[in-house]
Amino acid sequence: MSNEVYLIGEIRTNNFSDKDLFEKIRSLWGKTNDYPIDNDMKYGIYHQYVSNYRGDYTLSIATETPVSNEKLIIPDHEYEVFECLQDEHSIGETWKKIWRLEDGKKLNRDYSLDFEKYYPDGKVEIHIAIK
Repeated sequence: MSNEVYLIGEIRTNNFSDKDLFEKIRSLWGKTNDYPIDNDMKYGIYHQYVSNYRGDYTLSIATETPVSNEKLIIPDHEYEVFECLQDEHSIGETWKKIWRLEDGKKLNRDYSLDFEKYYPDGKVEIHIAIK
């Protein structure tokens, strides 16, 4: 069952060559403060990959609350799920772990659409599409 979410905003970036990466991401997440969605599920959606995690991609922020007319579909897919806490350090370390697993051929990523699911209680699940 695919999941329909509502777009808040998006950026195009690169983890390694965009010197403004963290400022762009913070600013994008700051847009969630413009909506009454405090106790709702929030999503960071990674898609439109050029290549692998070293290439350009689009990061979209979305919510289950209908805050816009623009919708994104999180498709049914097989995902490897990684759990962490909702803070920059924990999320960053989890992404580094994902990249190490991929580099070590222990995670066969699909690079279709990946997403972070932010729960109101502070838990985060990172869903990585796999082949």
